[in-house]
Amino acid sequence: IHQRAILSDSVRKVRLRAERILPWCVAGLSVLLLPLHSSYVGQASCLPTALQEAALWDEAAGTASVAEDVILALYLVDGNGLLDVRWQGLDAGSPQGALHPEGVLTQGASATSQSGLSGTGENSTGRWQPPEVRIVPSESIVTLYRFALDRELTMMKEETLKNHNFRVHNITVPVSCLAPSIFIRVAFTALDAFDGLVVNELAYTLRSRGYLERMDGSSKVEAWAWSAEQVEAANPKEGRSVVASFFRKVMIMMKSVIAFLLISAITGFFIRVAVNASAVLMFPLAAFAQSMGSTRLSTGVLTRSFPWIGVHVEVLRRAGRPLWPLFRSHIIFLMLQSFAYLSCNLAWRFILYRKSSPEGFEERIFSFCSILELFGLIFVRSANSIAVFPKLAFASMVYLHFYLFCSLYPFHNLALAICACVCGYVMAYCLNHFEEPALRADPYVPTTPTASHPRAMYMPQLSPSWTLESAPLWTMFYPLEPPNSFPEQALRAISNEEYLTPKV
Repeated sequence: IHQRAILSDSVRKVRLRAERILPWCVAGLSVLLLPLHSSYVGQASCLPTALQEAALWDEAAGTASVAEDVILALYLVDGNGLLDVRWQGLDAGSPQGALHPEGVLTQGASATSQSGLSGTGENSTGRWQPPEVRIVPSESIVTLYRFALDRELTMMKEETLKNHNFRVHNITVPVSCLAPSIFIRVAFTALDAFDGLVVNELAYTLRSRGYLERMDGSSKVEAWAWSAEQVEAANPKEGRSVVASFFRKVMIMMKSVIAFLLISAITGFFIRVAVNASAVLMFPLAAFAQSMGSTRLSTGVLTRSFPWIGVHVEVLRRAGRPLWPLFRSHIIFLMLQSFAYLSCNLAWRFILYRKSSPEGFEERIFSFCSILELFGLIFVRSANSIAVFPKLAFASMVYLHFYLFCSLYPFHNLALAICACVCGYVMAYCLNHFEEPALRADPYVPTTPTASHPRAMYMPQLSPSWTLESAPLWTMFYPLEPPNSFPEQALRAISNEEYLTPKV
């Protein structure tokens, strides 16, 4: 894989093109992130006006006035087109009566302001009675959300809410308020960022705990929750001193470093286990192919290719013992390690990522770390790549975690896209400028990656068994050293091995 990816002309064209394009992608996405973050993260601009129109605002205190037992049905709508009709009653299939078959219930003519933000569909006592209403056509609804200060309110049945006079306020916010230009709206749609905008609007309008659901009719699609402490920690209302801000960022940086080190180490550990154990699957396939008369894949070739398994296969075969117990043991070990890795992923969500984030975002981070580890395992072989790639990948991932941990709900997907472009550029640069020249160098020099010595950096052979079996997994944490740090006799043995290796 390493040689084909580097020496192939078609792959080389892709690598060179990626090296030219990715810096512009990084610059463009970074320029996009800066104004979006400063304008939307930790800010609330549209929802306060909607709450004022819905009589859910304390003018004296200048804050929202939302009671503990209130549910907000929040609608993102296109345009300001409202129709004059009379309300015909609650629809049992809609979430807590918030959605009429023909559209969104809003209160009378006074509920619609010039900005298009509209308010509540209930009377002053909180009891549902048929007032004169305006309805936003259902085809103009972009997204429906349901919000409550506590999750338990959203879990109640509609009949219970009605019988105990729980109030449901219908709030409509035009998309044009959140995204004033078509360019920004396209960007938000591509980045799936409207959910984050709504979370920031609610959190920094109310500055309290909250539970938000995105609805599809009466079904919950995705949910987010936050506490008042998280809101204030990310962006305090009264601000914080320079010293306090400095120490907070230092603590966040330490948390970011620890988070990536844990994810990277455990991911690298699992990948090496998977590579070592999954090779055993090739032997049953080779035996089956030989029984069918195929000679393209033989157990002898596999024994030489995977000596850490092949030596055990040869011992059992010479003793006349069955091979299936060996294969079964490796497969069970691989399955157990896979379950342990998935368990680590689940634990990281509660230990490292304790804030709400887009659905599946943590899995994307874990997958991206797996890609980085696989690239390092397969392609990072020359001395320059070993010196450059891990450091830059580490810096990119720490930046990503630092950005995520600093705010309550930032632009997750945009930050991950920038990090991926940076790492992609580093990968392409290392392959083009380090790996390809190293692969074409003198194969008898210890710094040239070859089949007999795949990397230009070494560690002491602490056990003679490592010549046949794979080194223990703890060696992945052992620091590598350049060839000149070893005695000449050891380097001569490596050169002799290169001379004895068959050339294809």
